[in-house]
Amino acid sequence: MAAEMVEQPERVRAAFGGVQARADALAPLLGSARQVLLLGRGSSRSASTYAAEAFRSIAGLPAAVVSPAHLAWSTSGALRGALVVAVSQSGESTEILAASRAALERGADLVVVTNSEDSTLGGLVDDARRLLFHAGREVAVPATKSFTTSLACLLGLAAAGQPDLLHEAASAVPDLMAAVLEDETTRIDVSTASDFVCAGEGYAEAVGEEGAIKLRETLSRPVASFETSEFLHGSVNSVTAGTAVLLTASDEVGVHLCEEAAREAARRGARTVTVNAAPSTGADQHVRLPATPPHWAPFLAVLPLQRAAHDAAIARGLDPDTPAGLSKVTRIETAGDS
Repeated sequence: MAAEMVEQPERVRAAFGGVQARADALAPLLGSARQVLLLGRGSSRSASTYAAEAFRSIAGLPAAVVSPAHLAWSTSGALRGALVVAVSQSGESTEILAASRAALERGADLVVVTNSEDSTLGGLVDDARRLLFHAGREVAVPATKSFTTSLACLLGLAAAGQPDLLHEAASAVPDLMAAVLEDETTRIDVSTASDFVCAGEGYAEAVGEEGAIKLRETLSRPVASFETSEFLHGSVNSVTAGTAVLLTASDEVGVHLCEEAAREAARRGARTVTVNAAPSTGADQHVRLPATPPHWAPFLAVLPLQRAAHDAAIARGLDPDTPAGLSKVTRIETAGDS
């Protein structure tokens, strides 16, 4: 996991290059779509949360993350005019495959975003509609480089009709990621916490989701994730002196909400950490990121959370690479199977 985290800047650079090469072919799909539906599980679901925000704010399309199981095995109606984007590191998840096939049967256009060119999922579409993470082989069960490379693919898809926006991200984001990884002040120690909350708003909601997944996977502990504003609507009252509250933001609204959430959590005894581009905050620890456009921020903000999960596992004597009870590919029984 440690080695794979360090690979991320160059892997993201490769992912951007791959999607740039297909942008001209992908742009007409966006032009004809009425809505975008995103399918993903685990870290691919977190990436889909990011993508839904990108499709709404960059492409101007209604977009939502939907349950692959529900789409696959329910009686949902026709999907003509929908662009369905299936995100899967392995391309072999049972429900993602079933949902993708159901989407095609119901008239949707399908784009596959995967790390495995030869996967079953990748085989459902032609080359022009298959975007590869270019993450290389990922050995650790907790996804790091496959998460950030999937973000690059999904941003590229949302910005397929805006080559200048995509070029700017491809040129700048990998170097910014490298700078964050090299900066020791971005390390967060949550090894002594008894429980955890991760939160983010807007583009940063995906970072909160992904940070919670990394902590759950590496520490084998329940970890909650929220939109920051939702956390303030009652759930903040659940934190205690043993809670580590990790708050991320991608824009000014998110920073404001981070401040309020940190203040309310601290009143209840929790340890608070903010991760954003503000010069300073009132949290117990502030990880300051470079100022960037909101859609770049998750590439940077997730890195301290990945490293915090890894380091906390090591401090607790756990193996972050192969957490007990988890595997890289999840297959669930098809509805109706015994």
